[in-house]
Amino acid sequence: MSIFAVLNQKGGVGKTTTAVTIASALARQDYSTLLIDLDSQGNVADSLGMEAGDDLRRLLSPDLRLPLAQVIVPSGRPNLDVIRADKTTAVLKQILAGVDLREYVLADALARANYDAIVFDCAPSVDLFHVAALVAADYIVIPTRLDKLAVNGVRDALQTLASLRRISRCQLAGIVPTFYERTTAESHLQLTHLAQTFGQRVLPPIPQDTHCREAARVGKTLWEYDPATRALTGYENGNGKHLGGYSQVVERIKELL
Repeated sequence: MSIFAVLNQKGGVGKTTTAVTIASALARQDYSTLLIDLDSQGNVADSLGMEAGDDLRRLLSPDLRLPLAQVIVPSGRPNLDVIRADKTTAVLKQILAGVDLREYVLADALARANYDAIVFDCAPSVDLFHVAALVAADYIVIPTRLDKLAVNGVRDALQTLASLRRISRCQLAGIVPTFYERTTAESHLQLTHLAQTFGQRVLPPIPQDTHCREAARVGKTLWEYDPATRALTGYENGNGKHLGGYSQVVERIKELL
């Protein structure tokens, strides 16, 4: 089993889209997958067309601590289960703040999980679940917009990871450039800067694609909404091959399973 934390300390970088797309892709390829929402906005449920739920609170709250099997919710898709979050997650963080060894709360809850892959969709802030996710995860995936402030968020996330080395085994799986516009000079400049700074850790870019918003609005994954969309397939390079897109990111993730 491999655990992936999809995380950036900046908002609006496509974290939920990345987490849902990776998790649903693995499930479609017959990997048993658990997608866990760690953000009180509860966007994972919305993106999958599911009702909101307090599964995370029931799993981790000290007064409940239900077994993992009792809080997992089927997504309605083969091989893909979900643990949802909602506004009670904010209260849960306050409760857990007074608990000893709170950094291990996710690792302990998932110790007996039986999945090929677990994917965390993390909130865009350094909080208790941010740290707990990095302690529980094997790998971090960092989506980033191609602008200066979001790229700074990549550095911040890596610095947080480095500060947890004594209690975390988590490694960088890759940096995912999102909202890439091939015809925009700023996108190309920031992608070049990102590659020069982080080298081969930068994965193929995800093209700007309005289907990402549309799919989430109707509660479908990108694979269900339009499997030929640019965000999945990337750009044609003129030689009949495609560059970028979530399909290539998923291939990288599969190498780590």
